[in-house]
Amino acid sequence: MVKSAFVIFVCSLVAFFAYQLHVSYQDYIDPEHVYGEWIEIGAPPYQTERLIFTSDGVYRNHRLITTEFAFDGKVITLNTGLGETAYQLSGSHLSPQIRRIEPRIPDQRFIRKGFEHTVQGSEVGAASKRRAALSEHFSRD
Repeated sequence: MVKSAFVIFVCSLVAFFAYQLHVSYQDYIDPEHVYGEWIEIGAPPYQTERLIFTSDGVYRNHRLITTEFAFDGKVITLNTGLGETAYQLSGSHLSPQIRRIEPRIPDQRFIRKGFEHTVQGSEVGAASKRRAALSEHFSRD
């Protein structure tokens, strides 16, 4: 009697942990973690791309590029007329970012809208340094 009660208890415990693991995994791969607007980091203001992930699809610069995307908890994969594009989650919960991993060139990184202030040096590049130098040169008295 005690042995069968123990077996039932252990089976119930295993079933409970399996259910918790399943629920946790489903939350981990939930695409709602990537829903929202993502702004390109390090691009000149006139050429900055914006990606918007929604349940309706993916928009690039407010134009629909695909109606579906896959998210496995780490990588976002989408197929467009130009081929497959993949983005990998990077950064942290304090500075959520995604990095394009396919195609590799040109390198692109995006930050979730509202977290732009957490990126250091997003305007650091050769062109922005030249603009700053010219601005400083012509602002001298």
